[in-house]
Amino acid sequence: MRLVTVKLESLDAGIEIVSDVHDSLGRLLLKAPQSLDLNMKKVLLSRGVLEVVIQDRRSETRVEDTRAVEQEIAALDVRLTLLDKFASGKEFRDRVRETVTQYYLRKK
Repeated sequence: MRLVTVKLESLDAGIEIVSDVHDSLGRLLLKAPQSLDLNMKKVLLSRGVLEVVIQDRRSETRVEDTRAVEQEIAALDVRLTLLDKFASGKEFRDRVRETVTQYYLRKK
């Protein structure tokens, strides 16, 4: 898992800040790790904090990501059933499905 610096204003409550936060004079404002709440966000912004460090969880394989991919492919299968009525439709449908599956699995 990698650490990334993000704009504080773009974060929602519940995100875990993984690095201590200091003001411009070096004073400790927040001891990490700590989950961000709306009051904390307001205080940090009022103290001039523009960015914080969080964990980039996009590289993790998560169950909900797998389920979302499975649901998307199932929906695609439903949409492509009309192609089975044409002579070359099944082959085309299979190619589209394989391409989409590879795309989603590559993104994990």
